Amino acid sequence: MAAIAGRYLLALGLLALLSACGGGGSSGGGAGPSTPDTDTPTDPGTGGDPDPDPDTDPEVSPLDQWLRAVITTKGLTGDPATPRQQAQATPDSDPTIKLGQLLFFSHSLSGDLTASCASCHHPDFGGSDALSLGIGVSPVDASLVGPERRLNPDNDLDPAADGKPNMHRNSQTVFNSALFDRSMTFDGRVFVLDDTVTAGGKGQAIRTPESGNVSDASEAEGLMEVFSKFPLTNHNEMRAYLFSAESQQQYRERLVARLRGERDSGLLSDDGPENWLALFRQAFSQPEASAEEVITLVNVQRALAAYMQSMIFIESSWKRYVEGNNNVLSLSAKRGAQRFFASKDEGGLGCASCHSGDFFTNEKFYNVAFPQIGRGFMRAEKDDIGRWASTRKEEDRYAFRVPSLLNIGVTQPYGHAGSFDLLQDTIRYHADPRGEIETYDFSLAGLAQFQGLGGYDYSETHTRKALETSSFLLAEPLLPGRALSDGEVADLAAFLRSLTDDCVKNYLCRNQWTPDLSEDPDGNLLVHGENPVAKPDVIVDPEPDEEEPPAEPSDYAKAVALNFTAPELATFAELGDCDEDPSVLALNSGLNVFLPRHDLAFGLYDFMGRPSHPHGFNAETWDVSDVFSIEPTMVSGGVSAGYLDDNCWLDLAYAGGEASGMIFYRNRGGQAGFDSMELLDDDPGGLFTGVGMADLNGDYRREMLFGNIKQKNVPVYSSNSSNKYYRVANISMSRHTYGMSFSDTNNDGYPEIFLAHWVPGNVLTAPVFWKNNGGEELMHFDGESGLSSDSMSQDFNFSPQFADMNSDGEIDLLLASDFGTSVVMQGEGSGHFGNVTDREVISDENGMGAALGDYDNDGDLDWFVTSIYDPNSEAEGNWGVTGNRLYRNNSNGGDVVLENITGEAGVADGGWGWGACFADFNNDGFLDIFHVNGFGTIPDGIVSNESEQATKDYYQRITQEYFDSLPRLFINQGDGTFKDQAFQWGLMLPSDGRGITCLDYDRDGDMDVALLDHSKGLQFFSNQTGNGFASRFLSVRLVGAAPNTEALGAKVQVFADVGGEFGEQTQTRFSMANTNFNGQNPPDLHFGLGSAQQADITITWPDGVRWQCEAQASNRFLIFDQRSLPGTCAIAP
Repeated sequence: MAAIAGRYLLALGLLALLSACGGGGSSGGGAGPSTPDTDTPTDPGTGGDPDPDPDTDPEVSPLDQWLRAVITTKGLTGDPATPRQQAQATPDSDPTIKLGQLLFFSHSLSGDLTASCASCHHPDFGGSDALSLGIGVSPVDASLVGPERRLNPDNDLDPAADGKPNMHRNSQTVFNSALFDRSMTFDGRVFVLDDTVTAGGKGQAIRTPESGNVSDASEAEGLMEVFSKFPLTNHNEMRAYLFSAESQQQYRERLVARLRGERDSGLLSDDGPENWLALFRQAFSQPEASAEEVITLVNVQRALAAYMQSMIFIESSWKRYVEGNNNVLSLSAKRGAQRFFASKDEGGLGCASCHSGDFFTNEKFYNVAFPQIGRGFMRAEKDDIGRWASTRKEEDRYAFRVPSLLNIGVTQPYGHAGSFDLLQDTIRYHADPRGEIETYDFSLAGLAQFQGLGGYDYSETHTRKALETSSFLLAEPLLPGRALSDGEVADLAAFLRSLTDDCVKNYLCRNQWTPDLSEDPDGNLLVHGENPVAKPDVIVDPEPDEEEPPAEPSDYAKAVALNFTAPELATFAELGDCDEDPSVLALNSGLNVFLPRHDLAFGLYDFMGRPSHPHGFNAETWDVSDVFSIEPTMVSGGVSAGYLDDNCWLDLAYAGGEASGMIFYRNRGGQAGFDSMELLDDDPGGLFTGVGMADLNGDYRREMLFGNIKQKNVPVYSSNSSNKYYRVANISMSRHTYGMSFSDTNNDGYPEIFLAHWVPGNVLTAPVFWKNNGGEELMHFDGESGLSSDSMSQDFNFSPQFADMNSDGEIDLLLASDFGTSVVMQGEGSGHFGNVTDREVISDENGMGAALGDYDNDGDLDWFVTSIYDPNSEAEGNWGVTGNRLYRNNSNGGDVVLENITGEAGVADGGWGWGACFADFNNDGFLDIFHVNGFGTIPDGIVSNESEQATKDYYQRITQEYFDSLPRLFINQGDGTFKDQAFQWGLMLPSDGRGITCLDYDRDGDMDVALLDHSKGLQFFSNQTGNGFASRFLSVRLVGAAPNTEALGAKVQVFADVGGEFGEQTQTRFSMANTNFNGQNPPDLHFGLGSAQQADITITWPDGVRWQCEAQASNRFLIFDQRSLPGTCAIAP
């Protein structure tokens, strides 16, 4: 047989023909009514050219013998459906399938009535839409499907809108989708967790983008049912950026209530709800059921799945050949089959090693570097990283599922991005990506959909990046790696066309799966070119809640007024009684240790050793049935330090959840501890993540903002003359808010605000960047500033940091974000930013907490980012394993340039890191790093059923190695390296840490730490280093000229001989108002001075004026007011 194979086959292996999902992944214009049906499959992209070699082979030829042997050896039957208990059924044969068909074609399931499932997955177009990239919502004509469907750019609300198609990927064919057993979608983001293979994933645990690290807990069963709810909530597919106050699940329930006639009145015909009720009753054999009983989300999913499962199209020429008819295939198709099935050792292309079995796929994932076009898959870089987004494994970066090749002759364009119109071109590229990329036309002039639209500037760069990754190197040896001859391509194409079902080529046959206008239940049924007609009325929430964000982005107020009523002050009130000398009441051992202050006398704990104000949330907030409720709740809670009661002792602001609400602790002074105090003039509740502080209007009063969790407003409070805080604004916010940072980004003196949101949602009603208009109003400015989701991912932001990283006078933004989306946004002037992220450097996998500090005393700020570290290098969930990152700043007046020096610094292993701070804890002249870590448990008391208990148990199992974790204390060794000395410093109290603040609470000259244990409450550690002979210090507090009263952006450099081996050092600090993850440090700038008795200080104010203050005595708390030059200082030339 090998000799026979060698007679016909010329090439090395073609690994996974179209394994970037070109094969079964798209549309392709099955023949329409005017297209003659033939037995020979045709590729619509070739204009219906027949097989180039239509002559049949002799009845039993050596080639047939070879193929028959392969069919026997591989156990092929031509029927992938029967073993999976699947069979074709028409909608008219089953009321559940019929209901599913009408739902599949109904625009009532889209937010704005402009799209249905069939808009992108129509039987007339190979179960897809014959477009490279689909057009979901916002079409010019909602009734059109296929090549005629065009985007209306004026209605495209996507922040990444570019006038080109609004879908992220090619629309996969729905034909035979019920035959997948392991996953759905190109990247497999809906997939079976169980190791065993069961048909369609029935009865198995299935993970989805909304179930996080656990299985979908709904009543839906199997891949098809579970998957069917997801297109409804994708904004560009069907949701249309509407109803922002609602979660994904709440929005789906709205759609179901719409079918029942309970929501969005006027969008359905008058008889629509009754018609739907009759259809649901019949489909589910419940003739007496009420609408609420039978029109449910899970029944919608079941009906949609039943319709999709009915489209089994496997009756092809190839199947008949497998069943014994030698004359059904052309000689060219048989030669193509031999090339396809023969292994590389036999001189074949080895395609069947991945396109295996009767379904022609092993359902695995490979990076074969198909051209990347379009807006990318929800990443600011506009690339598509494929399976990696679900697994975080390098072998899955840019990898896509091996598609089935059944019906490939009518499912063009090909590839996960629809990069090829012609099957022949797809085959050529796939055989030799390295060679073919040199001739691929990235202007896209060769793609029918892009005529007149042009290409994407970044497409070639992204494609070459995919070629360069290690995941491609894993797949490349299995590819031919050479140009195929015309004959080889023609033979392969002929064979692949033989895999097309007869019915899908016959209009009358496939039309059984397309409803007609007479079957329209509610006026919103898609009938190509006829219905629905354009509806000019704008959809709004008919019963808006004034406390919720607007339903539509167009209704979201551009500006929020700041209603200040208190008079401005001459300076910050606390500065009136500040003493330069360290407190005589502060007693320390002088040892480098932390003393936990969890005794009753300190005020934070009761006599039983429990937090006086425990942290926690109730069962409704946790909502264990929804992972997008569990994890945002799990990561909420924080503590910040600031001057809250007009004296010079630092106080604490603590977000205690619903268990305690917002708690404010007044510092008693000395080392006496804290008392809780009533500070707000109203009760905002406890649904907050943390506190950020800054003076927004230049009145020398600091405002407080509370990050929202499970409620829709970020409140802004300011102090009054009675030392109370009153509400000056509510910022409507449809997403949870974590980190908050403040800086004057446009040099007008008023600080702008960045609000970090974690978890997907409508970015158009949850802006991140707020321009400060003269302290009178805040204006959301994402697009104008270059910080929209078109420029950076806004989905999983945690810890923003504002600073001038490259010393060009413009504020930059460094944003620690989860799931590989941390970014460096360089200030370009006038409050505008540009993305300069180098993904070869910025490689943290789960950016969470962050801190800026000059750890190497070279005069600029370096960036520390906490992440997740696994000592076994194998994640139990969808997170990374390589841990923290330390990025050294190598900028030199040009662009921001960072270097990843994590390995040599020795700071990677931080467990599951969260809040972090740079501080010189041992006062030796070098910044150290303290950060909390841990995950946490779901409380026992909030679990109400077996399903929730199973979810709780699963989280317990996969995250148990991070429970009750110890914090990390990385002590700077002065040579660019750190050592974790938490144990040596006595940090032996475990916690599930979140927010953190580093502060000198007792004014003794060393830095103490307060942190939030999410599972319990506050922890407080008093540093015992003190200010002795070798641990002296300086504390510098800056007061700026209004409106930049905190002198944000100012730089302070302290030069001193710290003694010992380090000698003369110049330390640099910047005045910043950044949170480090649900926590903020006070405005004081602390410098450890070792044994230095004095130091020279240089202050560079935000306006560029420099003060030189020489021979300043150490062990002092110094205050410098920009408006008054001290006698000990001089203005530098």
